[in-house]
Amino acid sequence: MVRVGAKGYGIAVVGGDLLAKGMALAGIKRIYNPSTQEEVERDIGELLAMDDLGIVIISQRLARIVRDRRLAKAIESSLLPMFVSIPSYGEKSYEEDALRRLILKAIGIDIAGKR
Repeated sequence: MVRVGAKGYGIAVVGGDLLAKGMALAGIKRIYNPSTQEEVERDIGELLAMDDLGIVIISQRLARIVRDRRLAKAIESSLLPMFVSIPSYGEKSYEEDALRRLILKAIGIDIAGKR
């Protein structure tokens, strides 16, 4: 749970089996494991409608297959919930440095140990 002021916000995951199982082990309860473009778009629409959700972790592979422009824009620009796309297992991350810089700015720690 993420706290903003007095209100707590939940975390959800949209990803493949490996991501879903890993996040479930980390204690995240809202897990979505869509297998088609339609299921991905349906799940994202549901998540955007939730008012108690703060962060949505989505695999880059699934974020890229979204064809609905409104949903694709929401993934990029929504603040609440904030969508964080992460690479799937074995997938090259093109956003790794951008995400690393964002975390460094937010918490002051370089999680990758790069200088």
